[in-house]
Amino acid sequence: MALSIVKGLLQQYVQSLFNEGIVNDQFSHIQHLKMVGRADHFVQLINMYCLDVETILSQLASYIDLPTIDFSKLAALAAEVGERSSCIGAEHMKLACVDLMQACDQLQKQNFLQALSWTKNEFAHTREKLQVLVQMERRIMRLEAKQKH
Repeated sequence: MALSIVKGLLQQYVQSLFNEGIVNDQFSHIQHLKMVGRADHFVQLINMYCLDVETILSQLASYIDLPTIDFSKLAALAAEVGERSSCIGAEHMKLACVDLMQACDQLQKQNFLQALSWTKNEFAHTREKLQVLVQMERRIMRLEAKQKH
């Protein structure tokens, strides 16, 4: 009983992520992993994405404060965040990275700082949403494990 309720809540939550534009169709593809019995892998992908992006955003913040700014290095890191976001279907983050890369192309520190601030805010929001999803997935895995015993 509890398992079906939590699964229903999860399905509604995922739909809300689509409706808000937080995730796109690519997210459905990685979500398919759990359909084939790999829910733990799906959770690991989400967690790894969050850790990686957090690290890269910290690097971007530290590189912009160097006396000589290497905008090509910043652009490469921004592109990496964009690619990782694209791979898991984090639509808002993918869009935020476009602004970040444009700021690098303009070679303007102030524009970059504004874009980085916006990207960090989008990431905080996206990470929060994804962490709720991960908690729900873990709860389902625990309930399923209990049913097997």
